Amino acid sequence: MMKAKRNVVYIGQEQHIVTQAVENRLSEAGFNVVAIPSDIDAINKSRNSTDTFLCYLDYTSPKTEIVMHYLADLCRDEHKSMCLIVDNATRTQVKKMESAQWAAHIYVRPLDMNDIAEDLAELSDAHDEFRRKKSILVVDDDSDFLMIMNYWMKNHYNIVGVNSGVEAVTYLQHHAAPDLILLDYQMPDLDGYDVMQWLHGTPQTRDIPIIFLTGVSDRESVMRIVKHKPDGYLLKTSRKSELLDALERFFVMNIFHYRIA
Repeated sequence: MMKAKRNVVYIGQEQHIVTQAVENRLSEAGFNVVAIPSDIDAINKSRNSTDTFLCYLDYTSPKTEIVMHYLADLCRDEHKSMCLIVDNATRTQVKKMESAQWAAHIYVRPLDMNDIAEDLAELSDAHDEFRRKKSILVVDDDSDFLMIMNYWMKNHYNIVGVNSGVEAVTYLQHHAAPDLILLDYQMPDLDGYDVMQWLHGTPQTRDIPIIFLTGVSDRESVMRIVKHKPDGYLLKTSRKSELLDALERFFVMNIFHYRIA
């Protein structure tokens, strides 16, 4: 089966030789390129047609910085990506722009279109992965807490809950690895640290991200948890909105490999 074309919105200077070359080469590489002017209304109209914007702008224009800020906010809020094309004369100026910190890639002319096509394909795959409904294994000896976690998260993630570290190990020996484990730090029998040690020592499970759940928030306890180097920790007292926001931020950073302010 032929692979569907990937959509890219190209924001560029009309009738510019770079614009024409980029459109032609990306189309040859299997991308469906929609070219629009550097205009907020045009970006708004195209925002639902792609996850990736490729921009070659007139960075000497005051209007451009407004467009860049708008695009950066859009990418941050809707988990889209923007890549920038710059000239040698403007590269330093562009990299100092606050909005440019949200660029997944910054390309300096002359361009290597093969590298750009490869990067855009990787970004497209990352967005596909982000949209996939993730599976989370929740490990906690409190059955009521497991019920709450399932109720809060079931519309967003595929949730499996187990009541102990032993059950977690048994589950992982017989099921496909989840995308994330939320692991109670304090449990009888095997505590969270013991489970994490087993996971990290087993080839099939060592790469599964682990976020510790904890009911204590004093600095000494938190520092003891952080010392074990999990992929994060969450307080059990977190509200639903805080929990969902933290999980979303985790998957964004884990998949797209950039820091969210």
